[in-house]
Amino acid sequence: MRRASIAAGLLFCFSAQAQEAITTPERMDGPWVALHHSSDGGEHVDACILKASGPTLQFRAAGKEISIQVADESASSGQSLPVTLTAGTFARTFPMTSTETGVLSAHVQADVLRNTLEAFKKAPSLTIRIGSADGDPIPLEGSTQTLDSFVSCMKTHNFGTSEKSGRKARH
Repeated sequence: MRRASIAAGLLFCFSAQAQEAITTPERMDGPWVALHHSSDGGEHVDACILKASGPTLQFRAAGKEISIQVADESASSGQSLPVTLTAGTFARTFPMTSTETGVLSAHVQADVLRNTLEAFKKAPSLTIRIGSADGDPIPLEGSTQTLDSFVSCMKTHNFGTSEKSGRKARH
């Protein structure tokens, strides 16, 4: 009886632990890191994330939605500002809104994101312009495999598409 109680206790501990949310890095190059997030301890991936330079810039794909977030400590909740990402000759402006103090965000289409990341691969650095203020350049050299890792995660889990795969992919 005592062995059964110990075994049941251990099983409960392991199953409870398997349900913890985890964020796992897949690849890192310079200031860029590709990660995936799991709410069930790693059984299924529920988000793919690409981050640059700490909290400054983040791309996130989950379900059918893809978003871009930019840290801006002066942004107040509800504020809207244009945010322009410039890499070499490429420039794209995203109208962003702050849903929480200090963070601007926007939803984007998958093809817009892919085109943006492809442009990043061809430039030495990226500049983020919030309103009329330019930020410090973020190096892009050597980041190709990290950018590709993020796109691969999106494709593997059908994030950002209107299609349903009917299966929950493991990562």
